[in-house]
Amino acid sequence: MAVLVSFEEGVDRLLDAQEVEEICVAVLAAEGITRPVEVSVSFIGDEQMRELNATWRGIDAPTDVLSFECDAPDDPGLQPDEVVELGDIMLAPMVITRQAPGFKTTAVDECRLMLVHGMLHLLGYDHLVEDEALAMEARELEILRALASARGDDPSSVVIGPTTRHEDEG
Repeated sequence: MAVLVSFEEGVDRLLDAQEVEEICVAVLAAEGITRPVEVSVSFIGDEQMRELNATWRGIDAPTDVLSFECDAPDDPGLQPDEVVELGDIMLAPMVITRQAPGFKTTAVDECRLMLVHGMLHLLGYDHLVEDEALAMEARELEILRALASARGDDPSSVVIGPTTRHEDEG
């Protein structure tokens, strides 16, 4: 698995590259993905996020996370050992940091949630209707609790609000 991590200059690094990779690997393992995968995770500033959000979603405001799918791991057109270019995840640490207190969490924990959320989007999860949102939120919580346990933290201390809560600023 290859995780390409980039940080825009001057942007807070809420997670280091090693933890980003650990989270991505944990999501893939939880979803039973065993084939080679490449994913790009970028930590970007508010202005770049605003531009991306305006271009791709028609919303002229920064948001916390955007995911851009490329290939699906179960694409029958891919060879079994071919690397799947899963896609790109863009995280806006400044937005995440501003919204975290309103959700009674830390910026780091909120960033972990947004990264898991973005990875699940790349794997086909969505939250456009309530049933999908509930399934996605349950999966996020399960993965975040497993990650907390692996870090030596109490998994029962991990709580999340609805992921549909992540909002565009404006």
